[in-house]
Amino acid sequence: MKDIDIEKLNNVFDIETVRPKPTETVVVESPLPQGEEKDDDFELARRTLRGLITKNEDVLENIISLAKSSETPRTFEVAGQLLKTQSEMAKDLMELHKQKKDIEKEEPKKIGTQNNVVFAGSTAEIMKLLNGEQPKIIDAN
Repeated sequence: MKDIDIEKLNNVFDIETVRPKPTETVVVESPLPQGEEKDDDFELARRTLRGLITKNEDVLENIISLAKSSETPRTFEVAGQLLKTQSEMAKDLMELHKQKKDIEKEEPKKIGTQNNVVFAGSTAEIMKLLNGEQPKIIDAN
């Protein structure tokens, strides 16, 4: 609507125009360091899933007893859906642990320079080295 139309309506209803105030953008920094934030989120997700699984077990027992007593197809259907949900939550909990393990997995350490020493000689030369004698060294370069 145009401002003129709004002003006319305000005059008809005898009200004042309220203009919205401009909003400020506030940047909120996390109080936890990056590593602790991940651990905190993991623990929250884990506690939530475990709590839901526990509550679901209680509800499931009640639904099953209700289904047995009423013998209506709908209650058995609800019990089946609840069983499926229960198994999915258990899988989600295990997947959560796998995801945490993948996140925390350390990358393999990279070896900067590796010098391999290879002895290319005869057994007689090895025996001379072991006995403390100096074998004749031939440079391959």
